[in-house]
Amino acid sequence: MSNRDYYKILGVKKDAKPSEIKKNYRERAKVFHPDANKGSKKSENQFKVLSEAYTILSDVSKRKEYDRNRSHKRSSRSGASKDWGSPSGAKQWGYGFGDQESQGRSNQESSFRQTAAEDSQPHDPNAPTRGFDLQFMVNVDFVTVALGGTIPYSYEKYVRCENCDSTGESEEKTCTDCEGKRQVVREVNLKVKIPPGVADQYVIRLQHEGGEGINNGPPGDLFLKVCTKPHPIFKRKKSDVYVEIPISSELAEKGGPLNVGTLDSVKTIEVEECTLTGEELRIPGQGAAILWGKKRGDLIIKFAILDSQNS
Repeated sequence: MSNRDYYKILGVKKDAKPSEIKKNYRERAKVFHPDANKGSKKSENQFKVLSEAYTILSDVSKRKEYDRNRSHKRSSRSGASKDWGSPSGAKQWGYGFGDQESQGRSNQESSFRQTAAEDSQPHDPNAPTRGFDLQFMVNVDFVTVALGGTIPYSYEKYVRCENCDSTGESEEKTCTDCEGKRQVVREVNLKVKIPPGVADQYVIRLQHEGGEGINNGPPGDLFLKVCTKPHPIFKRKKSDVYVEIPISSELAEKGGPLNVGTLDSVKTIEVEECTLTGEELRIPGQGAAILWGKKRGDLIIKFAILDSQNS
């Protein structure tokens, strides 16, 4: 954990709400993002510090640990800071990184300058540099989230420039592919394993799948936030799955067998005599996976009796 003052970097108070932290981060990120300051090493370093601050303060557990360490005046450093530096990553998260907004830039630079100066260290351009961590949201269908599976995923990241062998120069001139930056943006295709039964908004970490490092530095990590697609008939509460099944008034009155679709099969159930609208039937073991294991929750069927004219 860094000994930097992350609250000062983001321009918020210690008791700031998550919404205020996110708002201030987005405003500053627009100013210091590498895409808006091409060729500026200073802005790139400032953006890394800014991203590091947001990563810690936006996570409840990390923020508590950071506050606890500050109160005890501890200064342990971690090399796993998350720098959401990819242009495509910014787009996925809706941060609006794009054309530089000049209004308010001088004020934000001045609020950042003192902290950046305190933390600045001599930079060796040939030293190994860790690649950017990337964070995206990925839409996953309801059944895959509930039962687990593998999905294809494509994204863009910085990789080494093969034209100049990541030196920035080709035939003693600035490389035309990377424009001297040593890296280029390329699309990457992965097969991502979704653990069975994960909660909505769960974040999957894929080590070393982030941006490539410079000068043989280690690559960053890829973080994917699982966003569950709504299902047309199923709803989920923890490990249980709910579904409303319409039945005819005749079947409700007399009872009988009925085939119903579950998450991964078709089951035959027995409708009891004199079933009323709103009554429920529980099918054990046909819900979502529990704790990433083989056990599953239940499927709860709620009956809706159709009018005799519609049955």
